[in-house]
Amino acid sequence: MGDNQSSQWDYAAYVEQTAQLLGIEIPEAYQQGVVENMAQLSAIAQQVMEFPLPPNTEIAPVFKP
Repeated sequence: MGDNQSSQWDYAAYVEQTAQLLGIEIPEAYQQGVVENMAQLSAIAQQVMEFPLPPNTEIAPVFKP
């Protein structure tokens, strides 16, 4: 998501619909915090996705820390 898409994304609707799909209830007192965290995670994910990788980068078949 670019900045323009990010500002147009309805995180509140996404959180509500995802909670319904998962069959969980987010207490009203926590809903705004969950929405804010989702927006922050989206911004972080965008930075990760934009990080340049060399064209010869190979995908690791198994994660080994």
